[in-house]
Amino acid sequence: MNATEPSMEKQKNRELKPFPGISSSPSLVLIKKTLIFDLCTIKRIIMSVFFLVLVPALILAFTPPDNLSGDDHLLQLLGITTWYYTFSIMFPIIIIGATGPLISEELRTGTLLFLVSKPINRTRIVLSKFIALYIFGIVVSFLSLSIISVFAVIKNPFDDIGAYFGIFFLYSLVITLFFGGITMGFSSIFRRPRNVLLIPLALVIFSFLVIMMFKPLLFYGSNWYEKYLLYNVDIGYHFGQVFLWFGESFVPEILDYFGFFFVMFGIAKTDDFSSFEKTNYYPPVVSFIYLIVISVIFLVVGALYLKKRDIS
Repeated sequence: MNATEPSMEKQKNRELKPFPGISSSPSLVLIKKTLIFDLCTIKRIIMSVFFLVLVPALILAFTPPDNLSGDDHLLQLLGITTWYYTFSIMFPIIIIGATGPLISEELRTGTLLFLVSKPINRTRIVLSKFIALYIFGIVVSFLSLSIISVFAVIKNPFDDIGAYFGIFFLYSLVITLFFGGITMGFSSIFRRPRNVLLIPLALVIFSFLVIMMFKPLLFYGSNWYEKYLLYNVDIGYHFGQVFLWFGESFVPEILDYFGFFFVMFGIAKTDDFSSFEKTNYYPPVVSFIYLIVISVIFLVVGALYLKKRDIS
């Protein structure tokens, strides 16, 4: 055999080569490999943080200093933008885009066949990649919120930066769990990455864009939203419930801050928009469990499907 010819086997082995000083457990090595080489690349991190920070940073930059005082709250200034643009639209898209190729791309290129030849079963491959994705979500969310908070400190001495950071960081963990879980499930089922991305992205568009435009119409007249129990399948409602739950833990009056938006999510109702009352279709903890269960179901189904499929 010519020693100068690159060995494909050696190249593949380097992908799962244990890191120096780190346990050689195949699951840990796969988590490290997925996190460092597939997810936390410099380009992906920079682009992700840029799009998450963009609009809140622009609002901070172009808000006239004369309009701010020491009594202003960052949550009131950036709360709706961060909730809706950053963590209801952009962050799910980033998580979905990062998750989609993790299994399906390796199925398409045949590299998954090499992975399953190692002492790690297919279920642990899925879980290891999901853990790496979850760490990626934490990193991106933490960096984005940290940058926004630093900009805010420079702009004005807001007294609720800690509450702002805490609410949205916790909320980002739920977003990562839900959209990462369902996308990982589809990634384990479909071979083409674009097919994997289609349904989760459609869910984001429908839940946070389309239904938000038409939901106010459902409340008028016969109130079809309640009559047909549409909140049972409204993902946006359950995410809004979780956000309000986290928000009230830090800022009890947050319902008054974003009352109109909570009405659009179906979480609150009002007669004159001067005061808001919770609809209480479900307790927030039930919505939280609801989202977790859906994520786990997709993860389990994906892992079971991958376990039985022929990847040769």
